[in-house]
Amino acid sequence: MEVNSSKKAEQFMQFQLLTEMFKEAAGDNPSFQLMMEGLLQSVTDSKGNLDFSRLGLEQMDLDKLGYAAQERLTNVYNDVSSSVKSGNSSIDQAVEKASRKYGIDKDLIMAVIKQESSFDPYSVSKAGAEGLMQLMPGTAKDLGVNNPFNIEENVDGGTRYLRDMLDMYNNSKQLALAAYNAGPGTLKRRGVDTVEEISNLPSETRDYVQKVMKYEALYKQK
Repeated sequence: MEVNSSKKAEQFMQFQLLTEMFKEAAGDNPSFQLMMEGLLQSVTDSKGNLDFSRLGLEQMDLDKLGYAAQERLTNVYNDVSSSVKSGNSSIDQAVEKASRKYGIDKDLIMAVIKQESSFDPYSVSKAGAEGLMQLMPGTAKDLGVNNPFNIEENVDGGTRYLRDMLDMYNNSKQLALAAYNAGPGTLKRRGVDTVEEISNLPSETRDYVQKVMKYEALYKQK
């Protein structure tokens, strides 16, 4: 029994060490963030709380480590989880409103915003996309968005466009997201009609779809 407990403690310390190594190697960037989200999501219960038994650790094993192991791991989890929250009540309200108006799950809208602008209403990409949901000026105009830096206007316009993409691709989230990122014209030129054919799209779009789906799954844990 003592050997088993020591083994679990060793595994936990390895987990902590790997976390620090990955963070040192990747730095504060989306790749580390997504990796930690996936790892920590696997040890989170249905209520969004950490279930340490999924790491193979009992509470007494954590206590034996002698340096507040549970608190340390919880802090890591909270740091990662907070990175996908808007932290802005105006954004939350705009998402709620757009979700009801266009019939799109608010978790998906939030996931798109997270990936597009990381909740920065004044974000501008190198290509000229603007605001929370990164609308190109021409697209914003077509959607009736007069001020792309206005939170409610941008979220409404971006969600409306996402609704159009979902309707175009028979409510396939992956295909709609691919079209949101690359444009439906790109999907048509590359003969992308199914989720499996997304592999024919540029790596940027493939990564975009995977990340947004990952963020949406994380939101649903909340």
